[in-house]
Amino acid sequence: MDIVINFMRPGKGVTRYTEGLVDDNCIRIKTITEVSPDFSRSWCKENWWRNGFIPPGKLISSVVKFLFYREWFSVMQLVCPDGDHLGFYIDIDTPLREVGGEYYLTDLFLDLWIAPDGTYTELDRDEFETGFLSGLITPYQYRKANLVIEILKGEVINGDFYQRLS
Repeated sequence: MDIVINFMRPGKGVTRYTEGLVDDNCIRIKTITEVSPDFSRSWCKENWWRNGFIPPGKLISSVVKFLFYREWFSVMQLVCPDGDHLGFYIDIDTPLREVGGEYYLTDLFLDLWIAPDGTYTELDRDEFETGFLSGLITPYQYRKANLVIEILKGEVINGDFYQRLS
């Protein structure tokens, strides 16, 4: 069954994603989207290879997402054609809401990349700070995002993060 996810980026509008629902366990939903080789090549070249997140030449064949109802983040797992895990991209965002059969969340700019070896890189801190200073995110969202990213970093270090995805 396909579902629609509305991902609001403050100041940039809403992107609607249609994805295949794999599971809804009342804690989170899990979706999977297959990626065509042509799209994968351009997406990898423009984003993932250029930023050094995945090795040049490696392609993404599917994206698995974990979107949480009560957590202030969502996870995108990148998978290559042979099934190997390429990494986790975590968006710090508002908890997932379902309204009228569609799902909604709001990006809070701050992101975290977790490589297959467990190392992580915080991303977009400058965009996050600018979003706060310009009023695109509230003081509460600002404090919550800072707290959540620090908790996630600690969970990656001690190995607890991966249990959230089961």
